[in-house]
Parts: sequence; structure tokens; C-alpha cells
Amino acid sequence: MTAYLSTFPDAEIELLSVLGPKFGSYRFSTKLPGSFTGIAVRIHRISGANRDITIDRPIVDIDVFSTTGEADASTAARAIQAALLALAGTQTTNGVIQRVATVNGPRWLPDANQNIIRYGATFEIYIRAVS
Repeated sequence: MTAYLSTFPDAEIELLSVLGPKFGSYRFSTKLPGSFTGIAVRIHRISGANRDITIDRPIVDIDVFSTTGEADASTAARAIQAALLALAGTQTTNGVIQRVATVNGPRWLPDANQNIIRYGATFEIYIRAVS
């Protein structure tokens, strides 16, 4: 008899499904939209790996883009960070977020488009499949 392990949930999709409803006025996606107004948030897995057979530990960049100013981008990035850190034990559609650790906190980052302010942060997400 062959035993199969559960497939790890896609951290980007799970974070989109959890953060989107918490911040209804922000536009969440895995790619920056061609045009937007207000706040757009890009969630992108940049690395990470499982350390055992049950928990994946993706490293995820969350970039906040604002057309309305630096204060708005900074405030949004810090609110998202607080929401992420509070997700310990949260069941998502396909997984359970065990904990979230900040790798790099929200900070201003340059962007090629001079009309957009960008704040980015990097997080390690401890996530497992739903049993």
C-alpha cells in the first residue's frame, strides 16, 4: 500500500483569500494591474521550502502600491503586516496557517513608475494542508 502526503496549499492563493475580505478597498492580486487607483497589493512567493513533510514555509513578498501617496502606502503595508501576524491558527480554503514571521518589515522601495509609491515587506508563512 502506497501512502500519499497531502499537497501543500498555494500560499499566494490562500493569502489572497484571507486578506482580500479584510481589506475590501484594496485591490489584491499576484500581478500588479496595468492601471489602478488607490491601493493595489501584490502577493508573490519568492522562495522557501518545507522543512518537514507536513509544513511548507514559503517566503512571500507583499508589495503595496499607492497612487495617493507615501503615507497611504506605509499605513496599508503596516495594517497588512498586523493582519498577517494575527493569522496563527487560521484555517483557509486549502490549508492552515500555523504562524507568520516577518523577514523584512514594511519599507519604501523604488518603482520604475514615478507616479506610484511602493512599500514592500517579506514574510515567512508556515502553512500546512487541511487534514
